[in-house]
Amino acid sequence: MQHKPNPTGVQTPKPRASKAARRTALYRGGYLAAATALAVALVIVVNLIAGQLPAHIREFDLTDNSLYEVTETSREFLSGLDKDVEIVVLAEEGAADERILKFLDNYAALSSRITVTEVDPVAHPTEAAAYEAQSNSLVVLCEETGKQEEISFNDIIVYGYDASYYYYGEQSFDAEGQLTAAVDYVTSDTGKQVYTVTGHGESDLPATITDAIDKVNFALDSVSPALNGGVPEDCDLLIANGPTTDLSESELELLEAYLDGGGQMILLLPEDYVDLPNWDALMNHYNLDLVEGYIADTSRYYPQLGSPFAICATLDLSSPITSAFDSNTLTLLTNSLGFVELAVGADEDVTVTPFMTTTADGYAVTLDGGQTQGTYLLGAVAERTGEDGERSGRLTVFGSTSFISESILANNSSFANQTIFMNAVTGGFDDVSNLSIPAKSLSMTYNTIANPNLWSSLYIFVLPIGILVVGLIFWTRRRKR
Repeated sequence: MQHKPNPTGVQTPKPRASKAARRTALYRGGYLAAATALAVALVIVVNLIAGQLPAHIREFDLTDNSLYEVTETSREFLSGLDKDVEIVVLAEEGAADERILKFLDNYAALSSRITVTEVDPVAHPTEAAAYEAQSNSLVVLCEETGKQEEISFNDIIVYGYDASYYYYGEQSFDAEGQLTAAVDYVTSDTGKQVYTVTGHGESDLPATITDAIDKVNFALDSVSPALNGGVPEDCDLLIANGPTTDLSESELELLEAYLDGGGQMILLLPEDYVDLPNWDALMNHYNLDLVEGYIADTSRYYPQLGSPFAICATLDLSSPITSAFDSNTLTLLTNSLGFVELAVGADEDVTVTPFMTTTADGYAVTLDGGQTQGTYLLGAVAERTGEDGERSGRLTVFGSTSFISESILANNSSFANQTIFMNAVTGGFDDVSNLSIPAKSLSMTYNTIANPNLWSSLYIFVLPIGILVVGLIFWTRRRKR
């Protein structure tokens, strides 16, 4: 059937939609408008609710080194907190670094026993004066014990000079370490006295270690057994850091009497091999025998340091000192001496527990070039048991003072040296845990490869050029299509 042309040129009107169709369209439009309004309202309500949530819930830590993350050590400590603690932010409004406040929010959220109060010393001088503390600090106090500890912001965000990159600026963020140490101090009554031995060329403990000892609330002092006529009665732990001259016979007797009477001592052997027969005798008294020469390990060392004498120790995970780590944990000792368990004349009342060794490819290398292969101890605890079955002495020996040298601790934060040493410091006390938490680095990091060699050339030149060539080939083929 053919349509007739319209001679007038007027378009024929389309038939109008029925009332039912218009009503359906109206309902559909109203539904979509209502759904849109409801969705917008829901988004607004969710944002308003989220805005009222604490920062530790609504924010994620995307910072380098996870600045705001609280370690398991502090989490376990805070979960067992049995006293109320108040942390006062004593600073003018807007003066406190946001990183400190954000970490404090995450930290306080882990225990209902902790409350945080902000006091502006300018707006409320009388209230601020009651704390007897400086502005720009955190004041940690426990009403039950009556103890208070002040933490300066400068002790949390630490500035320093980086000699490697000629840079002065922020070096570390120590919020967790300072806070956990302060909370432990104000809530506990346990305190230990540590003495460092002097008079035999011992080195001072590095600042990182003295700070760590302070964090576990141990008092630190020095003593000369020869001048003092023995070890002070309040001594809980002796530390001899790399003696280079020998003990006198009388000092040897004093130290043996101190240990056998229930004392504790940590001996870090010197980096230079010297003949120290009375220090050796003290070790022999606890079933440890120093071997001659420096220790190398051809299976577990750092090639980039250019020497098998730069050892990554094998950890014995059965020891309480190293049980929290795994076989891949990194440590570093350089120019280490080694020792073994005494084979002849061993005292049956002494138990030796190694915590760091070489592999079976360890070598004792003497100054005349002699080499003796074997598995050598680099760290061990020797404990004497009395007739009543109780421990009557504890001697812990490290193969080298380099294990806690400032250069290694400051430049290798991923190494476990500091934690292992502090585990040894606190390990002999039943009422003390190692709550010394290392600061997190704020130093600039660079994508550099130390000691370039064939492998670094591969990453720097071969791979980039190879990727560029492959890209050009694909681009050329696509153009020809």
